[in-house]
This record gives sequence, C-alpha cells and structure tokens, in this order.
Amino acid sequence: MLLGGGWGMLPDVHWVAPFYAPELKALHSSVFTNVFWFHQTLDVVDPTDSYTVAALALGAFILVVSLGDHWAYRTHERTTTTTDPGPLTAVRSLDTLVRSAGLLALISGVGLVAVGSVHVGVGGLQGLYLGVGTALAGTGGLALGGQLAVAPWVTTRLSQSVMRGLVVLGSLILTIGGGTLVGSLLRHGLTAQSVVMGGIGALLLVLAVVSARVRLQL
Repeated sequence: MLLGGGWGMLPDVHWVAPFYAPELKALHSSVFTNVFWFHQTLDVVDPTDSYTVAALALGAFILVVSLGDHWAYRTHERTTTTTDPGPLTAVRSLDTLVRSAGLLALISGVGLVAVGSVHVGVGGLQGLYLGVGTALAGTGGLALGGQLAVAPWVTTRLSQSVMRGLVVLGSLILTIGGGTLVGSLLRHGLTAQSVVMGGIGALLLVLAVVSARVRLQL
C-alpha cells in the first residue's frame, strides 16, 4: 500500500521540486500520468470539497487496511511453527535493515551533494543541500562500513580479499575528498564556506585514518 501510494504521488513531485518545476508540472498535466493508477483522473475530484466523499474515502482506507492486516495475521498464524526461531532471525533482519538504510542514505546523500555542487538553480539553498547531503552520505557510509566489523553477532561476512579491497577503496576516496575540502582553506582563505568545507574535509581524513586502521586488522 505504501509503494502504491508513492507510485500514485510521483506526478505531484512538481510541488516540491527545487528545479525543473515547470517541466514536471507539464508532465503532471499530460495524459501520461494516468499510468500512475489514473492519477490525473483522481485529481479531477478533490475529496476535501465534500465531507461525505472525504469520510467515505477514509472509511474505505481503514476497511482495506483492517482486512489486509487481518488476512496477513491469519496467514502468518497458519504457516508459522511453534518452535522459537532464536535470536539470529532478529539479528539477520536488523542486519538487512541496516544495509538497506545505509545504502539509501549514501545514494541520497551523494545525489544531494552533486545537485548542490553543480546545479545553479539551488541558489541560496546550496548550503542546505551540501549539509544534508554530506550528513546522509556520511551516515550511510558509516552504516555500510559497519558491515566490515568482525564481531560474534555478525551472521554473514564478505571474503577477506573483498573486505580489504573495499576498505582500501574507501580510504582512497576519503583521503582524496578530505584533502580537496581541506585545500579549500588555502585556495579561498578564511571564509565561512571554506571553514565549513575544511571541517568536513578534516572529518573525512579522520575517517580515512580509521579505515586504514581497520584494513590493518583484517
């Protein structure tokens, strides 16, 4: 249901897009948006114009969710065994969740940093793009890097050569990126932006040192 709702709201992205809003609005008004589960057709009737329609829509939503939840519970109740799967099941689920969240954060962060760096349309929001993007990318990188840890609760591990290769690659990327950002202090002097960039670069260099230490322990 969540995926269906996201699919249905995709044509409305022009309301929040920082750039290309006119083009996205033109796409929203075209017939192609009917691919998104009759999105254009649904836009013709505004449920907020009628309390009756809004109440019926809310009731239908609650009914569908309740029936779906009841069916899923009964199906799971019939198929599950009485034996305890043990703590490893929860650990594996959490491990998968961490990997997925880390990958999404890394991709989103890199995308925001790229848009904030090269696109002129962001204007005064460039600092916000770079800050949020860097935070997401850093968090995602740390989450994915934690998968390299050797601990008793780790249920799956990559091969030794693959882990070393990933650590070496990560160290190089962190060193190059951190050195470039720290060098902005020398190129532009002590400005507010160069100090922020230098601080981020210093953080990346620290992470590079940590990655080098992890490589020595593998």
